[in-house]
Amino acid sequence: MKKLLLILTILPVMICCDRQESIDLSQLNLNEPIEPIINFEDRLLLGIETVEYPFCLLLEVEKSEKYSFDGIDLKGQKIIFQINSEKLKTDSITRFGGGHIDLRPIKSTKDLNDILGAFNAENKIYGVRIEMKTASLKSDILKKIQAKYGKGLKNPNTDNGLYWNVKSEHKYIFYAPDYDKLIILNNEYLSKTCYWDTFNGLIDFGGCDNAQYMQELVKNATKPEDVKNKPIIKIDKNWSINNLIVGQSNEGDFVKSETNKNFDRMDEISGSTGNISGIIYQNDYHDFYFYLSVNKINPDNKKENIINGFSINDFKKVDISFENGLKAGMKFENVVKLLDKKTIIDFDDLKFANYIEIKNTPYKVTLIFDKNMLFSGMFMK
Repeated sequence: MKKLLLILTILPVMICCDRQESIDLSQLNLNEPIEPIINFEDRLLLGIETVEYPFCLLLEVEKSEKYSFDGIDLKGQKIIFQINSEKLKTDSITRFGGGHIDLRPIKSTKDLNDILGAFNAENKIYGVRIEMKTASLKSDILKKIQAKYGKGLKNPNTDNGLYWNVKSEHKYIFYAPDYDKLIILNNEYLSKTCYWDTFNGLIDFGGCDNAQYMQELVKNATKPEDVKNKPIIKIDKNWSINNLIVGQSNEGDFVKSETNKNFDRMDEISGSTGNISGIIYQNDYHDFYFYLSVNKINPDNKKENIINGFSINDFKKVDISFENGLKAGMKFENVVKLLDKKTIIDFDDLKFANYIEIKNTPYKVTLIFDKNMLFSGMFMK
């Protein structure tokens, strides 16, 4: 009997502790420090993911049992916290289109602080994005929101989206079922007239100056003409770059070269295994990147890590010359005339394209043209 009484005494305490660990996302002020609202035992990824929202840092939590929304269990739903980063108020991560993803696993306070420091980011959240993968979850969450804040306003940019501007709580709420997301933001330091993301489009809260708002989002962008210390790049007739040969030159060659200035090394991590799957040397200021395959057994063996690509996203930020006669800023038709059409992939379809792909077995060279069809960038991979 004493043992039974002891178990019964401990059990409520254990249940109480479990309840304390559960976090109701609907109750957050969205200015909380990061560590108390995460668990390093969960799968956590921190970094940039421009499909979601390009101008802040994202902290993704996958398959956690820690979160609920006003009594609704969110087990199995991805939770994404938004973190302010002044460094990311720039267009350099978004203007080349597509979904730029640079998410790194974090398993400790040191991992967290290292990435926050690298992005000049705050150690607190200002928003949360909740995945809603099922129709029943979408319905249940909408009922909870409408019971508390009313019916909401129709989002004119989506079929079923709604939004609320909760001034008393300094919050924006965006219900985006077409994209399986609920987004809640602390708007204390956000625009009070405009909001934009890829899932909601541009929302005008009244008096929105779209051009001024977008300029504010990228206020830290550097104009290409103002870039300093431009790297000197020479592309030879075989598309080698500064005597570095894609598919042959290794990491050691790059590290010892004159080209290796102002580059940061970043390991790409496989989400399924946690192993290093590739290496990127990045020079964000000049939009200049090298990509390397990695030795699976010993990723630190620089002789076995081979350059398998490079990209130069904006010729205005570098000093580039070509041995084959190409020049930065050339018109599309003039570039075509300089090239051997036998080397151009899908030559007959060029009239529909704003890029040119060139065979360079086993790799491919892609020449990029801007909205005025002027030669503006390139990559090889």
